[in-house]
Amino acid sequence: MKLGFGISDTAEERLRYCKQLGADGVFFGMQGLPGYRERGRATAEELGALKERVESFGLEVLTLRIDPHRTAEVLSGGAGRDREIDDICATVRAAGAVGIPTVFYNLTAWRSLPNAWGHTPGRPELGEGDLRHGSGPGRYYRATGRGGTVLLTHSKERAAQDSAATPDESVAPYGHVTADEMWARVRYMYERVIPVAEEAGVNVGAHPDDPPERYYRGVEQILNTAEGLRRLTELVPSPRNGLLLCLGTLHEMGTGPEDTMQAIDYFAGRGKIFSAHFRNPKGTVPTGGYQEDFLDEGDLDMLAVMRLLYKHNYQGSLDPDHAVGVAGDTGGRIAFAWEMGYMKALRAAVLAGA
Repeated sequence: MKLGFGISDTAEERLRYCKQLGADGVFFGMQGLPGYRERGRATAEELGALKERVESFGLEVLTLRIDPHRTAEVLSGGAGRDREIDDICATVRAAGAVGIPTVFYNLTAWRSLPNAWGHTPGRPELGEGDLRHGSGPGRYYRATGRGGTVLLTHSKERAAQDSAATPDESVAPYGHVTADEMWARVRYMYERVIPVAEEAGVNVGAHPDDPPERYYRGVEQILNTAEGLRRLTELVPSPRNGLLLCLGTLHEMGTGPEDTMQAIDYFAGRGKIFSAHFRNPKGTVPTGGYQEDFLDEGDLDMLAVMRLLYKHNYQGSLDPDHAVGVAGDTGGRIAFAWEMGYMKALRAAVLAGA
């Protein structure tokens, strides 16, 4: 298994940071590629140049992430969905042509919005310990971690309060969408994308719905349970159809660590995890909410998680994904460094048989 950082630019300082901290590679956000920003698709020439640049620092391009805004028409059932799907297919083909193994796209409707969640008059006042509102209803940054570390927190109760106090067009900009409608829209996309992925030799997949509420911003979410993720991987059967499995979101879906470990065992055992976000939250949606904690303080035993992946000969990649808010940090550099060190130590322990 390989460890990496998410990046959206290839500046020397950024790539040197990744290499110096011992990453094996990077997860590249496509919005950082100029030609892609203009056209919505990448060419083999552009991706070849990206790969060469990253490899010149002794790193690999582990995955590509399609700009989440580039599935807005697919997820809303809009007139431009065929164009978006064509663009995704073109990028998958280009990735295959230059040997980039994995491409991910967004299937969570609210994340495709240009302005996911702005301040709206009438929202409830922040409570004690809240610093600022996050990216959606019920999501807050709070200084509740050890030593006053700022953590992203999601409250199911506060999500309901936020939504009730906000105009409907802001809460549910796509209207109210049923699960059946969402599955039909995703199937339409998958019936075109998965055959292209097979031809290109590229793994493709999506992140779970985060936060994994049943209803969020007007949409009855379909990737908010392990069963929904299983259905996605079987929607168009193929070894190329899998997941960017966020371990944090997976845990937030359930009622305890045992549910998370069983789900990891299921998907890893079937080769359906192509990359994973290595997060360890405390709490779940069914228990009222959660906070995104340090890797050594959440509900999960992350050494046990690493052992489980190793047991299945996991060949994918791991990404720390979110940075906790450490004092004096800028852009998460200190927190990500801590997380990478922790992940490298866990991997070394497992490889040594600990």
